[in-house]
Amino acid sequence: MTWVENNTKSIQKIRAYISDFQPHKPTLFQFFQGEENPLFPDTVGSDRGIGILLFFCALYQNISESKLIELLVFLRSEFGTDLFKLNRLPFEELQKKIDSRKELSVWDLKSKAPGILRSVCDFFYAKGRVPRWIESCLDAEQCVQILSDEIFMMGKTSSTKGKARYFIWLMTQLPGVIPDPFWGNKMNLPVTQGQVRFLREFGPLKDKKKSPWNTPEEKQDYFNRFYRMLFPGKSWMVYISLDSYLKPTRESSKSSFLLPEFKSWRCRDLLGGCLNCALVADCPGRVEF
Repeated sequence: MTWVENNTKSIQKIRAYISDFQPHKPTLFQFFQGEENPLFPDTVGSDRGIGILLFFCALYQNISESKLIELLVFLRSEFGTDLFKLNRLPFEELQKKIDSRKELSVWDLKSKAPGILRSVCDFFYAKGRVPRWIESCLDAEQCVQILSDEIFMMGKTSSTKGKARYFIWLMTQLPGVIPDPFWGNKMNLPVTQGQVRFLREFGPLKDKKKSPWNTPEEKQDYFNRFYRMLFPGKSWMVYISLDSYLKPTRESSKSSFLLPEFKSWRCRDLLGGCLNCALVADCPGRVEF
């Protein structure tokens, strides 16, 4: 029998766990005007709000979410609306601003960040309003390819193009957008550490000593086949819940619920406590039981 046939009850619990996260928006959205913790003077669905999201996705590499948000908040306050015209401003001025951030001294993408930001601005001017451009694409996979090809360091040489996929997922979560048409049998979600933790604890990777893939592309396809089995045509639903699974709120790779710096898991915070989770009885990270 297959894993699916042997785990019908577990699959029901997994679906319940994922469904409980549906009222929650992407964590990045909370930093925009009208949300719970506004740091940017823009609404998330505005042209400038979408611009911030694309800046984030293009730069999100070997840096924590919190540090990258801090950098973008700093640049937004320093440049104002000129942040979206960086391709027309002196390169050196932008590099000097980024170099002034001491906490980024070991960020290996720091020297490339100005070029990435300017490339995103070039993209804005070439495509116009991003939602309208996305609608003009034949499918979401075509959007991923164009984003990867035209924005510096967005994933042109990447086999999985995770940055572009994350951005498209964020666009399908904007207010008023119907996500389902974007997530057919070809469009894949990017794979995150939280998703890997989840499948190793509750999914078909549990007790497997060897990964059932040989390449990053095969790994991404493997995960997304699992998501489509859970929610056919609605694989986008799994992202927040699985990415949040046992994700330390301080985003330290050394964090553990046994260490002093641990505050909480993101999944626990979103659900309002472990006892509200459909998987609490079998979760190794539960702290309220």
